Amino acid sequence: MGDAWQDFRREVFGDPYLVWHEGADLDALVTRHQREPELVEAVLRAGVRGGDHVAVESLGALARSHRAPSDAAGLLRSVLPSAAGVFRVRVAQVLCELTGTDDPVSEVAAVLEGFGHWGDRIAAAMALPLLPLTPRSLAALHRGVLDQESLVRHHSANGLLALAGRKRDIADTRDFARVTGEDPVARRAVADELLGALATRTAGVYGDRGSFAVELGPADFFVPHHRAARVFLGGVRLRGPERPHVPALRNLGVYTSPLTYPNLRATLEHLGFVDLPEFVSLDGQCASTVDSVVAALDFDLDVSRWCAKGILIGDRSLFALEIGPADPDGSLRTCTVWLDGAIVTPFDNTAYVPQFVNSLRVDVARYRAGRLPHFAHWGPTTDDLAAEWGPDGAVEYRLRSRIDGVDDREGSVRLSVDEVVAVLEEAIGVLTAGR
Repeated sequence: MGDAWQDFRREVFGDPYLVWHEGADLDALVTRHQREPELVEAVLRAGVRGGDHVAVESLGALARSHRAPSDAAGLLRSVLPSAAGVFRVRVAQVLCELTGTDDPVSEVAAVLEGFGHWGDRIAAAMALPLLPLTPRSLAALHRGVLDQESLVRHHSANGLLALAGRKRDIADTRDFARVTGEDPVARRAVADELLGALATRTAGVYGDRGSFAVELGPADFFVPHHRAARVFLGGVRLRGPERPHVPALRNLGVYTSPLTYPNLRATLEHLGFVDLPEFVSLDGQCASTVDSVVAALDFDLDVSRWCAKGILIGDRSLFALEIGPADPDGSLRTCTVWLDGAIVTPFDNTAYVPQFVNSLRVDVARYRAGRLPHFAHWGPTTDDLAAEWGPDGAVEYRLRSRIDGVDDREGSVRLSVDEVVAVLEEAIGVLTAGR
């Protein structure tokens, strides 16, 4: 980090310890920018390139004052691939402000989900409720309530309370002792209860019962395969399944396009609804009704995909697979892959079980034969991960970025072939047994 930034930092914000303890006086920074914009922007760029989160926070303050330099978003995107800890959290936060998108939220969630310093995880837990609500942010806070560190659990619980619209501190509730206690079963119960408070977020009636409507019950983030749903057509509630299979129900958006009554009728009959009228005049809002139902189901399915709730096989800090509950009605199953302390299936952790198991078996056979051409090339679930065994036994990996202008993230972790094979064989056993 350049001397110019360090000198400027001390001049504007004061003693570094007080800045760390009490936060930076960003109003002073904005005032200085009003007098010397070119100087301030130059030293802020140096501070950002040097990895100082205070420089990033300063850019955020300028953005909120409509004074951010035109290259601020590009600068932050350029440093995000190598960012870690609090610095990564702040870069993602300010990018959300500058771009108006929620893509960087996953970067903050990744810090909370990871194995960095507990202070970094607290910063992520405190930041997530201030950012756009996403399935990944909810699930990361749920995982945070299960963290090994008491303070991380405390702030993650507060994050879920805030997102549920409850302006309280968990310390003021009866759950505080369970959150900060040593009983993991009690902590999980609280985590599930707090996330459950958001289960009604997408519940309600979508559409007009006089034409076509779907009434969704609360989501189930932990056994998400079925959900209460009532369907109304032409003012009449249809007879059929009380809790249809969610993946099938969300296919309303696939099989009714283009939305005509014959398409809608055939789809509803396929879902198990009976005694449909021969004809119903659909109003112009029916297409948006279907879109809204699908969006609601997708949001809640995505929350459930990312929750910490499954069978953990291996060591997350090295290599592990975290497998979600079996779906009794389908062949898809959540399978989150961990490598080097991070989730490396950040966008798609739903595996097609027959294909996924076959891919794992192929790799087990190759590894046992001493052939290590690649690592974790297991189909669409691991499409965002490129990893290869090195001659020294280390796995070199690259995690593809999906944020425009942000490069991929790279790393290396040394793994034992025997331990990897043991993890894969146990995962194969779980997936094939359907337990």
